Amino acid sequence: MKFSKGLLSAGLRAARWSALALSLAVCGQAPATAADFPAKPVTIVVPFSAGGFTDLLTRQLGNELGEKWGVPVVVENRVGAGGNIGAAYVARAKPDGYTLLVANTASNAINQYLYDSIGFDAEKDFVSIALLAKTPNVVVVHPGSGWKSVADMVAAARARAEGLNYGSAGNGTTSHLTGALFAKAVGVSLEHVPFKGSSEVMTALQAQTVQLAFDNIVAWAPLITSGRVRALAVTGSKRSSLLPDAPTLAEAGYPGVESYSWFGLVAPANTPQATVERINRDANDIIARPAFAQKLAGAEITAESPQAFDRFMADERAKWRALIQEMGLKPRGAK
Repeated sequence: MKFSKGLLSAGLRAARWSALALSLAVCGQAPATAADFPAKPVTIVVPFSAGGFTDLLTRQLGNELGEKWGVPVVVENRVGAGGNIGAAYVARAKPDGYTLLVANTASNAINQYLYDSIGFDAEKDFVSIALLAKTPNVVVVHPGSGWKSVADMVAAARARAEGLNYGSAGNGTTSHLTGALFAKAVGVSLEHVPFKGSSEVMTALQAQTVQLAFDNIVAWAPLITSGRVRALAVTGSKRSSLLPDAPTLAEAGYPGVESYSWFGLVAPANTPQATVERINRDANDIIARPAFAQKLAGAEITAESPQAFDRFMADERAKWRALIQEMGLKPRGAK
């Protein structure tokens, strides 16, 4: 039987289209667009160990986002280098919104000035999504010191040639830098004593090995309420619901010293704007619920736009960069 060239050509074209259709059927549908987000599980990377405040906040948010989206939201802890390992992992992830990072004071504002290399660019490798929460530090002393106010503590520091010493959770942490920021603003001498985490600082302060600390309010609240240490002030812009009787530093007569540990969502750079806005809208809806805030006592829950979060991080970087440079801290790993 003879076939015309036209029929043969048409037959070949039909065969090619059939093969393409079969290939698509085997491989699945075309990738979902930003408008379809989320069409599969979402991973939120926490760059710190499980069990801490960052982890608690993220798991609470992840559970509620999963319910809202109808897809699993997986919290993955990638720990190390002060948050750098987890942040670097997300910076290299596909920019589609399915891998997010809980940005924080360390990995996204401080570490780039304290490490010779962090494995990512904190300003260029991410797009801001939403600021979730802030926790102020608290100024704490031993009850046996006799200091009942910040003014008492400052007077004691000025009366001693060597000043006072304060403990921190480690070099470059907010508990270290907040003390330095306070000393600079007030004009007093404070000697820094670094420890390996807040629990060691708590032990040292109760033993009066150190005389004060500027550390996370959530971690210290149980010791404060039990009377084992005394809170003189909080470093936020307003009083904390966790310690309503503790004044802010501004109320205590020392304005201009604000310090927080903060937490927010970011995605790899070039994530579609529609996806960023969807996550921002849904995350803000969840954190604005009173029940959400009640589970995170001591935190200031903050629902803001991606642009506002971006400006907030820029201000934080500028503040800590200026202080670190003035202190002359040498980057870790630098020769």
